Amino acid sequence: MYSEYLYWCYHAEKYMKDKKIESGQEGVVGSRRGRWGQERRLEFIDSRLNWEGRINRSALTDFFGISVPQASLDLAEYQKQAPQNAVYDASQRMYVAAEDFQPVMGDPGSGRYLAELYALTTEILRRDISFMGWTPPADVVRHPARVVPEAFLRQTLTAIRERRVLKIAYQAMSRPEPTEREISPVALGYDGYRWHVRGYCHLRGTYRDFVFARILSSTLGGNSTTDPEDDEEWRRMLNVVIAPNPELTEAQQRVIALDYGMVNNQLMLQTRQALTYYLLKRLGLTRLPPAGRAHEQHIVLCNRDELAPYVSQLRSGNEG
Repeated sequence: MYSEYLYWCYHAEKYMKDKKIESGQEGVVGSRRGRWGQERRLEFIDSRLNWEGRINRSALTDFFGISVPQASLDLAEYQKQAPQNAVYDASQRMYVAAEDFQPVMGDPGSGRYLAELYALTTEILRRDISFMGWTPPADVVRHPARVVPEAFLRQTLTAIRERRVLKIAYQAMSRPEPTEREISPVALGYDGYRWHVRGYCHLRGTYRDFVFARILSSTLGGNSTTDPEDDEEWRRMLNVVIAPNPELTEAQQRVIALDYGMVNNQLMLQTRQALTYYLLKRLGLTRLPPAGRAHEQHIVLCNRDELAPYVSQLRSGNEG
């Protein structure tokens, strides 16, 4: 449900970091892929065998820009570490995954594969740094992109890093006109659709969220006197417990539990108090499920009373 917008947190960093040439210098040589270390190349072999069932030396030489002898050494090293995983097929002139193949490197889960396929499909990830070779035809539902102006983002990062104040003109949806205010940014948050600035609002005297696109202007101010540790809603972690809607049939509840990876018909999601409402809203759990509409709302919130003291929208019974 939310793996698509967590891709870059979950996966991209793994491919973008540690691109070191064999001499030990950081950077990319020749192509964008560079000549990564042998450990990464062994993971590449493992990944291709896992998802495509085959690999040959040219896959390594083409992707990493290494020599044929080096590719042979990498394949030999992989067989040394996982002797039961691959056999050489002379007719195809390639190594094929054994029937009892078991991934031994990296994350072999389907979540990673689908996250990477999503990133390739939406061009978040360049194909020349993806371990995927052949991919199935795929597409995703496109969502409108929420704008984050680069200038505002740079100023916000500076304000967080240097503990400074931002002077902004902000258009709140609860007000007919923009207001001038000073904020002390402490963090960035993502609600599944858009990014916002978490910061202390000197106008309201409390920590609040400010959507980037609603910041009409901003300038850096002086040093902030606020302490980010005072933002208890950001520091406090809450557990959101969900379960299949009990109005579903037992068979339907079982498939919902499988879909969400539930254990004993429950799944616990840990989130910051400051982000809990966004999570509940995305899951459709800010309101009590309407009777007789289980086919529309497949899951329910199990610990609503426990969360209510920390999420005002649950106390008020509406979505604010």
